[in-house]
Amino acid sequence: MKAVIFDLDGVITDTAEYHFLAWRHIAEQIDIPFDRSVNESLKGISREESLESMLTFGGAKTKYTNAEKKKLMHLKNQYYQTLISKLTPENLLPGIGRLLCELKGENIKIGLASSSRNAPEIITRLGIMDDFHAIVDPTALANGKPDPEIFLTAAALLGVSPADCAAIEDAEAGISAIKSAGMFAVGVGHEESMLGADLIVRQSRDLTLELLNEEWEQYRIKHF
Repeated sequence: MKAVIFDLDGVITDTAEYHFLAWRHIAEQIDIPFDRSVNESLKGISREESLESMLTFGGAKTKYTNAEKKKLMHLKNQYYQTLISKLTPENLLPGIGRLLCELKGENIKIGLASSSRNAPEIITRLGIMDDFHAIVDPTALANGKPDPEIFLTAAALLGVSPADCAAIEDAEAGISAIKSAGMFAVGVGHEESMLGADLIVRQSRDLTLELLNEEWEQYRIKHF
């Protein structure tokens, strides 16, 4: 294993809750029902896709012009940025700080593959910006998850073959993207949302370099 690539929301920190609050705020403004089950379907996809999905669910797919949609996305992001401005290193999910230290200790490269355009600000507030060797800019990509482009781009930026990378996700779209990229997929969360993952842990605190190495070796024996 030469590199580990991280998703951000739900893996490194729980900004997923802030996304939920921000989308719910917008839904309330335009009178669309929005709850956690609807929010679950937005995990791992772009802001544009999230808004389209929400409007479709609310029966308002054709109600707004492109300019109005851009305004709604801008308002959502403003509200979200207000929430993330309160982040500190205390908001790192349990075990992630330790895992980053272990990876650095073994000279394993570390990348970030998040659909969030706010990712650099978030990891700066979490105090871990210097731990990353590469951060993918989602605005430079043609396709979002479940397309593998974001993970293939991370591997290219790190100078590592996809086959030598493990990647960590908490959403089904992300797991699909990792597998399509030809990487070892680690899922954090409920098993039913992690279909296709090579290793599933219930929570971030269960992730250790020792566990990753053990499962990686089994994976390589099985597949190569």
